[in-house]
Amino acid sequence: MAALQKIRSKGVLLVTIIAVALFLFVAGDLFRGLESIFQHSSQQVGEVNGQSVSIQEYQKMIDDLQTYYEIVQQKSSFSEDELNRIKDEAWQTYVQSQLIQKQCEELGLAVSDDEISDVIKSGYNQMLQVPVFMNQQTGRYDYSSVSTFLAEYKKLKDSGSQIPEAYEKIYKYYLFAQRQIRDQLLTQKYQVLLSSCFLSNPVEAKQAFEGRSSEADLLLAALPASSVKDDAVTVSDEEIKAKYNEDKEKYQQYVETRDIKIVDIQVVASDADKKVAEDDLADAATKLTAATNNTTAGNAVRQAASLIPYSDVFKTKDAFPNMIASSLDSTAVGSVTKPAFDAMTNTYYTYKLLGKTTQADSVLFRQIGVIGKDEADIAKKADSIMTALNGGAQFKDIAKKYNQVGDSTWIATSQYEGAALDADNTLYINTLYGMSSGETKKLTLENGSTVILQVLKTANPITKYNVAAVVKELKFSDETYSKEYNKFSSFVAENTTLEQVEANAPKSGYTVRPLEDVTASAHSIAGIRATREALKWVFDEAKIGNLSQLYECGSNDHLLLVALTGINKAGYRSVDKLKDVLTDEIKKEKKVEKLYETAKNVKSIGDAKNIKDAVIDTIKHVSFAAPSFIPSTGASEPLIGAVAAKTAKGAFAGPVKGNNGVYFFQVLDKTQTSEKLDAKAEQQSVASNNFRTASSAIINTLYLKANVKDNRYKFF
Repeated sequence: MAALQKIRSKGVLLVTIIAVALFLFVAGDLFRGLESIFQHSSQQVGEVNGQSVSIQEYQKMIDDLQTYYEIVQQKSSFSEDELNRIKDEAWQTYVQSQLIQKQCEELGLAVSDDEISDVIKSGYNQMLQVPVFMNQQTGRYDYSSVSTFLAEYKKLKDSGSQIPEAYEKIYKYYLFAQRQIRDQLLTQKYQVLLSSCFLSNPVEAKQAFEGRSSEADLLLAALPASSVKDDAVTVSDEEIKAKYNEDKEKYQQYVETRDIKIVDIQVVASDADKKVAEDDLADAATKLTAATNNTTAGNAVRQAASLIPYSDVFKTKDAFPNMIASSLDSTAVGSVTKPAFDAMTNTYYTYKLLGKTTQADSVLFRQIGVIGKDEADIAKKADSIMTALNGGAQFKDIAKKYNQVGDSTWIATSQYEGAALDADNTLYINTLYGMSSGETKKLTLENGSTVILQVLKTANPITKYNVAAVVKELKFSDETYSKEYNKFSSFVAENTTLEQVEANAPKSGYTVRPLEDVTASAHSIAGIRATREALKWVFDEAKIGNLSQLYECGSNDHLLLVALTGINKAGYRSVDKLKDVLTDEIKKEKKVEKLYETAKNVKSIGDAKNIKDAVIDTIKHVSFAAPSFIPSTGASEPLIGAVAAKTAKGAFAGPVKGNNGVYFFQVLDKTQTSEKLDAKAEQQSVASNNFRTASSAIINTLYLKANVKDNRYKFF
């Protein structure tokens, strides 16, 4: 009883403890669930139609597309800009595919495996026109090559054997091509269905044909809107709002953007840095002048750490930068040019022209590599081969005896002149290009190997040059960078608001630059490399009016400060944002109206010529189908073509109110093209044009409905 009483006396405490325990138990599961959700969310690079895309999925899209370009372009590496284009293309392709797939699902459109198989067998799809699927003899797509490869791949996989990396790459591409073909076929079906909704009729077709086939030459007098002063017209807020509502659909944006202001400092070499560089080039020029042979000249180039390595071979002008190539013919052999600076390449340069000659651009040759137990054995075999060849033996027969093919091949100057050649390669090239057609020579290289070379033909003799060039980029020193960094860092620390930055930047020699409509899909800010962290700050952390930290970016040569000044949501842009644009448009319309009122009683081209500010010109090939571009007003004016189509030869027309001026013209001539009306073909053409015009609007509408979210900037 005592124990029971004790429990009762502690009842409230026990209930509390149990409640807390239960809460912690439930909360533990809840927190784990939330953690999973947050972790999942943090791995999403985007969303289309409510379907999220993980970073792993997107990376696979990039890898697949990169594999495609590796195979098509036959290259294994890409620049940063090329990789960015691949990333964008992978995303855009995915988004468009998702937009169309959703519509096709609702419409009941699909692509069968048999349809894909038919395309692969025929090979007409661009995805299949790649070197690995081509017949080496015909240069055309060969389905038997594809089927043979697939069979070999399956055999290797089923046997558990190690599959070569090249095979894996090709198979990966094959699967990617299948997916792309499916998407393309589905898109084609959707487009065919949509295009059938756009019709034409005989009347419209005839009008389109006549508008295209009838042309006029005009003597035109233009009164440019720019001839009216700005202060001659005024614009009210009510007019701006009315203009906005009239053209509101023009001002719809499909993605959220940011307006920012930046202070970008590009660190450049100081006068002291330039002096050091000039002294280095002067020293290099002195050493080149003192060089008594090509070897010592090459040593001078290496000691200077030139951007252009020296190889003791003759090269074409294409091997050298333009500032050197352009002066080679005016430089005497043996002379050294005065050190100079080239602003286009940001380099100092000097060079010594060691030689100039006329030499074949290409050489057709064949060779036999001599193999033996030791140097004596190799020398003995090489002499034996040379004796046999000089005695009339066939080159291929000798090659076959030594288990070699002995086939001929061409070598061109472009294949070696851009490379850094070692001593053996230099000796090989000079020997080969020093031989004449039909000559056979034994060549022993410094590494001990011996080859028998035979030149069959030389082609395209051109001028070549042996140049020892010292080219060095003008760089800023660590001291210069530190000085700029410390100065800008102090400026950032002292100016903690955008207002202060804008007020004090000019005093410190800085410029505040506005950038409007920066998108999250941009790979950089203002085209400056390595600014992804700044971009993430703009879209993830910043509030309007905030200043960022100081970013070190570019190629370690930029200092950047960013301020967020505006957020532009997807949808219709605000009137305030467009106020200046709308004001300019309304002013232009009022100026045109003002000019029209002053000239509406003009009845002849002669009277029009006498109007103040009138610009006279002859405009040819004016048609109803294509807007006329008027040089004097810098505008395309569709109405001129429409009026000219209804005006007889020799007749006067005007005034015509255009987009950027008022016009008068006399029809000098009217011609009809020799084209004949094909009513059926014309109707199809008009319907197709109508469909093409509507296609982009359809995709944009689907894009808006899909609520596309692009968060790639967080990861790439």
